[in-house]
Amino acid sequence: MAIRLFNSGKKLVVKISFIIILSLSFSLMLYGCGLSQVGRTDKLKSNLYYRIGSGYFNSGNYVKALQEFIRAETVNPYSAKNYNAIGTVYMMTHRQNKAIKYFNKAVLINKKFSYAYYNLAMIYIKTKNYSLAAANLKSALANPFYNEPYQAYTLLGKIYIIQNKFKKAKRYLLISQALNKKYFLTYYYLGNYYSKKGDFAEAIINYRKVLKIDAYFVPAQFKEAESYFKLKKYKKSYALFTKIYSQNKLNIFGIKASGYLNKIKKILY
Repeated sequence: MAIRLFNSGKKLVVKISFIIILSLSFSLMLYGCGLSQVGRTDKLKSNLYYRIGSGYFNSGNYVKALQEFIRAETVNPYSAKNYNAIGTVYMMTHRQNKAIKYFNKAVLINKKFSYAYYNLAMIYIKTKNYSLAAANLKSALANPFYNEPYQAYTLLGKIYIIQNKFKKAKRYLLISQALNKKYFLTYYYLGNYYSKKGDFAEAIINYRKVLKIDAYFVPAQFKEAESYFKLKKYKKSYALFTKIYSQNKLNIFGIKASGYLNKIKKILY
């Protein structure tokens, strides 16, 4: 009986050792940089490179920003924020596949890294993969310590407006509004919600709220003018489209405003 207990213990030790070896091998495959911990000096260096990169990023120098973020990641390959930063540069410079790769690395290291999930959602919305976008936004919101949940709720509202799931859209937008009454995009998408429902008067109220927060947000200016047109308030619409056209002649809003101006001229004159 004693021998049996000893043998069972020996088998247990072998099993535990095997599990540990598998775990270590998986970690090596996952990170590809060994098991040594990042020292305090390297963490400080990484944070310094990250801050320098952030400065370049905020000034629009994406080449220098990427270089510094890569230095930060090289010194500390265990930091989710470094991978997220690299992914953000790739996203801003229209290299979406590389961006997705680095955002996924960020959430692999830290499954509660809400900002990387949010960035993934932004890319998937752009590529019209709305199911993946919504899944990533919900992953972002799963972290109770996410500091900007209203942004994720607003994007969920946007997705459900696109999909004509209006009850869900309104619910998420109202949650966003309750969390942050000064986030202009919430009101913009509420305006879009009411516009799609055919309630153009309520849409205008929300577009006006956007413009109180950000008077230069051209999409809201355009949507407000378009709503007046649909309400057949042509003089008001004409005045707003004239202003939009004069300030945006060379972009898409100026071109569209010009088209509406021609329509209104034919109606009024």
